[in-house]
Amino acid sequence: MDVAVWAVIGGALLLAEFAMPELVVIFFGLGALLNAFLLALIPGLRGNIPLQIVLWGATSGTALALLRRYAARWFRGEGPDTQPTGAGETAQVVEAITPEKPGRIRYRGTTWQATAVRETIPAGRIVTILEKENLTYLVTGENLLDNNQS
Repeated sequence: MDVAVWAVIGGALLLAEFAMPELVVIFFGLGALLNAFLLALIPGLRGNIPLQIVLWGATSGTALALLRRYAARWFRGEGPDTQPTGAGETAQVVEAITPEKPGRIRYRGTTWQATAVRETIPAGRIVTILEKENLTYLVTGENLLDNNQS
């Protein structure tokens, strides 16, 4: 097969990962792109389709076996130095939060959607993060750190 064929197969498999986000198909796409790269570097491989398929399977399988665990953690945002929920940390309200309508908080250098259960929290106030669900933080205006120290 030609370099362009492997490149198109690789690109199609990478795009297919968006439809099937299980972090499996992406490794076969990367293997196909690696095959395209190897074919460009080693012209003698161009006529040997069975060897190309074996190389594709070997590189894809090896990458899947060795890297999927780490890639899955990275895509979920659970790296060794991250705190997934932010629970107990503080943030500043930039748009008022009411029980009926979410507002926004500034946390770790960017703004996030935030909700409060039973309270209205005005802009400018410092809040405590209770938990994170998807891309929305649940916050409270009560200073939980001071209450625990008393």
